[in-house]
Amino acid sequence: MTSSYSMEGMDLRLKDGVIELRTQGVRVAGAEKTPAHIFSRIASEIDSSLILYDLRDATYDLSELELEEHYRFVARIFKGYRVAYVIHKDQTALAQKACEAHARLGDAASHFTSLGAARRWLKR
Repeated sequence: MTSSYSMEGMDLRLKDGVIELRTQGVRVAGAEKTPAHIFSRIASEIDSSLILYDLRDATYDLSELELEEHYRFVARIFKGYRVAYVIHKDQTALAQKACEAHARLGDAASHFTSLGAARRWLKR
């Protein structure tokens, strides 16, 4: 597997045992389906259960119901992974709800405003 993959709206790379995902642009209902399919295919070739998911360049244009669906969908795709979301402070509510969706499935997820703090939490 190559150590990185990029498509419109998503970048993925493996760095020091951590799968780093970066989402950018305006995210609308259903936009997560193609990246999720690609992630699932690529992740099967990567020996890591750690995800650093950088949302700082993403804007979500979703209703409350669509956001809740989005959180559940992402949590299911990342089932079995430890996930650290990297966010801007104004994305805190979004990240908290995402972490709650992971917790409902029994997985660990947390959010951070710095890459360093997120990486340290993943590696502990």
